[in-house]
Amino acid sequence: MNFKVKLYIYLGSHKKTIYYYLLLSSHSIKTNTLLSILYVFSMNNILRCFALSFAFVASMAVISSISAQTIIDNPIVAGTNSEYITISKIETSSDSTVFQMELTCYEGLEYTLHEKGSIHAFKMIVGEENYPLLRITAAEAGTIECKMMSVQYFHLVFDALPEGTEVLTIQEGDRSESDLFFDNILLSSLEEATEKAKAGDSKYQKFLAKHYEEQYDYESAQEYLNMYIDQVVKTEGTQSKGYLDALGSQIQLNLNVGNYVEAKELSLQTIEAVGLENPGVANILYTLGDVYQVLGKHEDAVENYIQYLRTMEKGNNLKSATYSMVNNLVMYSWASMKDTLDRQPLAVGVAINPLKIEEGTAQMRIYAVGATEYMVSDSEEFKGSKWSTYEPALMMEAKLKSTTKTLYVRFKDNKNRLSTPFVIKIEPQE
Repeated sequence: MNFKVKLYIYLGSHKKTIYYYLLLSSHSIKTNTLLSILYVFSMNNILRCFALSFAFVASMAVISSISAQTIIDNPIVAGTNSEYITISKIETSSDSTVFQMELTCYEGLEYTLHEKGSIHAFKMIVGEENYPLLRITAAEAGTIECKMMSVQYFHLVFDALPEGTEVLTIQEGDRSESDLFFDNILLSSLEEATEKAKAGDSKYQKFLAKHYEEQYDYESAQEYLNMYIDQVVKTEGTQSKGYLDALGSQIQLNLNVGNYVEAKELSLQTIEAVGLENPGVANILYTLGDVYQVLGKHEDAVENYIQYLRTMEKGNNLKSATYSMVNNLVMYSWASMKDTLDRQPLAVGVAINPLKIEEGTAQMRIYAVGATEYMVSDSEEFKGSKWSTYEPALMMEAKLKSTTKTLYVRFKDNKNRLSTPFVIKIEPQE
């Protein structure tokens, strides 16, 4: 980058002009400068020294404003599903954001580091804005093969962060399955975050509670969660979405700590208070399913997992990954129930690709337990439809009529018992 600073020196009635050129390399750490002073009129030695000193001070101000850099060691990450990759350092400057990543290797582990431009490449998310990967340094894109216990390093380089950014997310790719991500990364040290949390900043209280929970420091997690809940009650009240989310965090922490009875009771009290029609109870239903599964109450677990999906479906076209995850949980509890042979098959859900709808095709992945056959129809009475063999997580396609707004799917088992029909609303991608 090239920057030109024009300085004016007044000598009586004559204006002396000095052009000062500053050349900066593209790397914010290794900054090279080239100073060139052009004198339009001759000046005595004192004025020359003054001009040179003034130019040097101006150059330092420019360098400071352009390449000011912040380094955050071991940043706080409130949530991650990465077991082997961690963020060891973040370097931010006015022209780039660099994440130093560590991959903990063990014999037999392979990890594919996708290059920029790939749909599976890492991306940085700030608010609603996505920033694509610019480049990878310290390693080559491709498959990393682990030969022994070791640590492999690679750096992810993105554009500069917007001014005032406090929180961001790193996600791998834009795929329908679960992505590798680091959610709610705080751009502050642990000391700074702690100070802000104890000063009453609910955002930092919430993030620190989640951070310590991820670190298995449940005592610290409970301390900051208590702060967060108290702050939400003061600022938002007990009828707010924030309070409901805070209770969900408390229920999840109770589950992780092993306080299953407390987790169950708080879940049931919360659901009764707000009602199943409130979309905010979805995550509580899911956690309650986990609680019942741990307690060995598998019928209750299945009921809550299914209710979680039905609640989520009201506001979202759920991804196949969500159905697949819940289907696995339902299958586990279903297999653990003693009387499943006497039960009708259960429709877990159907994930439909909205992009294919515009082409006149319903591309669906269907999920059920206890089923051997399935049937799809645009008629609630299933007129003219035929049974087909069902396999777990089956992918199928059906042609749509221009007037079709709803599809129905039902299942049956080897005793010809029928499931309750599952209803799919046909809504193209907006």
